[in-house]
Amino acid sequence: SVHSLTRYIFPSNHNQFSAWICIDGKEPAPEYGVVTSEDNKTVHCFIASELGKKFSVHWTNLSYDGLTLGHIDMDGKDCGGKMIYSRSLPKSTYKEGVAHQMSVQPFVFSSLSLTDDDDFLGGLHDALGVIDLTICPVEITERNAIPKNRSLSQLKVHEKIKKTITQQIALADPVVGPNPDNFARSRRIGDDIVKFSFNYRPIELLEANGIVSRRSGFKRKASPKPVRAPALNVDVEEEKRALRERLNALQTKRIKKEKKPRVKSEAGEMFDVTWDGPGSLSKEVKLEVKVKAEDRKPPFFSGEVIDLT
Repeated sequence: SVHSLTRYIFPSNHNQFSAWICIDGKEPAPEYGVVTSEDNKTVHCFIASELGKKFSVHWTNLSYDGLTLGHIDMDGKDCGGKMIYSRSLPKSTYKEGVAHQMSVQPFVFSSLSLTDDDDFLGGLHDALGVIDLTICPVEITERNAIPKNRSLSQLKVHEKIKKTITQQIALADPVVGPNPDNFARSRRIGDDIVKFSFNYRPIELLEANGIVSRRSGFKRKASPKPVRAPALNVDVEEEKRALRERLNALQTKRIKKEKKPRVKSEAGEMFDVTWDGPGSLSKEVKLEVKVKAEDRKPPFFSGEVIDLT
């Protein structure tokens, strides 16, 4: 039984090999409920399958010294395999479908055909819903061999099992590759090194059976809403009106100041003694300088020269 509900982002790694499933050509699918058998030879886990998506099985020889075969079974059906030589480790390979001499039929997640015919009640086998990768030591017995004619027949099962399994593996239309595989035959020369068993289910079934936490639990915490700066007044006509009023007020103030008494500084310069408090005028016009009264010009107030067009 599965005891660990930890979500594993990285591929399973065991007995000098690692393995993972890539769906739709993306990064390794997360693995859930990863456990190892008592004999330490088999790694079981769950992955979330996606109906209609193609996928591939990947594995890496991390440090095992010797020629090995990775053999693939889909729903208990033989789909062939690939060999990895032990030169220049680590070394990886993958299998994306059933290989023919000049083409490959990609693996794809497909729906199960359901029926209410009770004759199909006993048709469910243990390997349905499982992708098995078995790695063992081999030696080559024949090179340039002709590949076997493999296929995946579509299954029909009783509708009562839809709460347990709803999908199967099918083969997509053949894809012609630019470099067809070199085929060889081999024979086993030792016991299994490791077996990776990927139980695939729709994410909804994994959640319903407690294998995966509800997706709401994986939602990222919402980022705090950005604090917006105070809204600026973008009413142009209103701004023009306010500027005109300010201009009139400044002109009125200037006229009043001209009637104020003036004080002569030691340098002979004249300046207003009128002071309306800090910030009433811009720094450039706080001091009004005069040499001769008749040459005195109206002071320049910041903001007076305004283009209102």
